[in-house]
Order: sequence, then structure tokens, then C-alpha cells
Amino acid sequence: MQRASIRTSGLEGLAGLAAFVRGLVRILRGFAFVTILAVAAIASLLARGGFETVDTVVTAVLLVPPAILLFFAAGLREVLGLPERLRRMPGHGSEQLSELTRIAGEARRTRLRRAPTLLWRLRGVVGSTRDVVGFALPLRIFTPGFLGLTALAGFFSLILIGAGLIALIVLAVG
Repeated sequence: MQRASIRTSGLEGLAGLAAFVRGLVRILRGFAFVTILAVAAIASLLARGGFETVDTVVTAVLLVPPAILLFFAAGLREVLGLPERLRRMPGHGSEQLSELTRIAGEARRTRLRRAPTLLWRLRGVVGSTRDVVGFALPLRIFTPGFLGLTALAGFFSLILIGAGLIALIVLAVG
């Protein structure tokens, strides 16, 4: 049996980029939480005359931009974990192959009444395969559509922060 090998020697040089991305994630999360606070100020201004269904819908819509920013930050955090996942991949794959071999050997010798147990073990192996195979899933945040949506969310978050400050001033004065 041939063992798969992945070169990870080039991944160590990405420490500076990883530090930058970690800082960007912190900034994005902070920006999103400030936007959430601004939306709370806007919602409290809307609630002065009674909080109706329309106000609830408006508040929910105003929470969409910070939610998109938080999703993007979470995706960036997942991308930061890719080098470690790539390092673990060969060892994890060989463990899964040996477990599949054991299950196949038991399936040949076992009777029908042990089939549910074997299927349960097979489910566990297949479920853990998603971690090995799904290493490209976090890269979906770099699609043009999601990057554009994130940029729009950042722009609208700036507007919401300004509106939240105005709402705070109106609440303080009135």
C-alpha cells in the first residue's frame, strides 16, 4: 500500500500572514459587535412609541450586515486552521483506511445480527472523512459573490454605526 505524502515545508513561512489575518479577524469581530450595539440603539429609539411587528422586522434586517461580517470572520478563522489540517491529513487518512479494512474483515465473517453494529462503525469512519475531504470548504469565503457581500456589509455597517450614534444623541436629548 502506498502512503500519501503532503509537503508542508512551505506552510511555515506564512506566520506573518497568519498574524495579519488573526488581527483582521479581531477587527472584523469588534466592528460587527459595535454595529450590533448601534442597531440596539436604533431599536431602542424605535421602541419609544411602542415596539411593533414592523420594528421587529426592521431590527432583524439591520442585524444582517454584522451577521455577514461575523460569518466572514469565522471563515477566516477556519482558513487559518488549514495548514494544521493539511499536516494531519496523511496520518488521519491511514487511520481511516485501517479502520475500513477492519470493518470489511469483520463484515466477511459476521452474521446478519451484527450488521447494525458494523453500519454504526462505518458511519463513524465516513463522518470523520468529511474533516479530511472538506479542507476546501472554508475557501468559499473567497468567492467573488461573498467578498462583494462582505464589502457591502462593511459599508452598511458604517452607515449603521453613524445612525446608531445619531439615535443615541436623540435618546439623550429627548
